[in-house]
Parts: sequence; structure tokens; C-alpha cells
Amino acid sequence: MAPASTARSLPSYEMDTSATETARRANFPNFSSHYDAPERKWEVELVRALVRLANLPPGWDSYNAPPMSRDAGHFALEILQAVMHPRTPLPQVVPSAAGGVQLEWHEKGVDLELHITAPYQWELWFWDHQEPASEPVSLELTDNFSALKRPISLLTTR
Repeated sequence: MAPASTARSLPSYEMDTSATETARRANFPNFSSHYDAPERKWEVELVRALVRLANLPPGWDSYNAPPMSRDAGHFALEILQAVMHPRTPLPQVVPSAAGGVQLEWHEKGVDLELHITAPYQWELWFWDHQEPASEPVSLELTDNFSALKRPISLLTTR
């Protein structure tokens, strides 16, 4: 008779892939193939929120607004992957009536809003309420994410 093993089995931790499964069912193949194993928790949360917006029915706002476009969702992920840090708080994810997505942070004395209508078509609105001389900044942006450096740094370090 072999001696009983003294090694304990450790619990298995598996990533919640329900967001990517939902994406597949929603005919959102690029999300699911690109994000099957997100490296960061915020990616899982964000993909889940974006899939929810992509699944909104046409007219979700009672004014015939379309659901979020796939391209706007992908670009939102691209922006955040370029600027997010491990301690950066998650944004609120809100649909826009133009078929885009709005990412919003209103905390730590910072108001930051990104309105993404399509790839390379997005607007930034930012105000640092803790800086006495600051005024709101509003920019139309394309492929340069550098305008997000200061707002994201403030959200991450305050």
C-alpha cells in the first residue's frame, strides 16, 4: 500500500470569462478573440460593460439611438490600455446617443470625460478642481493619447 500523500491541493483560480462568452453570443467576435484572457481586472470589468452597451436594442433611449458600435468599443479599450495604471480607478461606462461610448471619472477632485464616437474620433473634457487656477479643458482628439497623461496620473496618485 502506497503512503498517503501529504501534499495539499491548492484551490484553482479561474478567470471569469462570462464577459467574453457574452461577447461571442452577441456576435462580437473581435472582443472575445482579443480579450479571452485579460491581464488586468479592469479589462474584464470594462469588456463586460462594453458588451452590455453593444447589446442595447436600437432606440434604447426612446429617441431611436443605436447601440454602441463595435469600433467605438474597441477604440475605448485601446485608449485605456495605453493610459491605465494598476491603481487607476475604473471609469463609469455610459452609452451615447450617437452610437458611441462615454468613459467618466468624477472623483478625487477630478472630472474627466471621454466621449468616443469612432476610432480616432473622440473628445476629452477635464477639470482639476483641486488646482485653484485651473479651468476646464475640452479637446477634440484623434490618435494622440498624451492629453490623458495628467488626468490619469491625478486619478491614480491622489
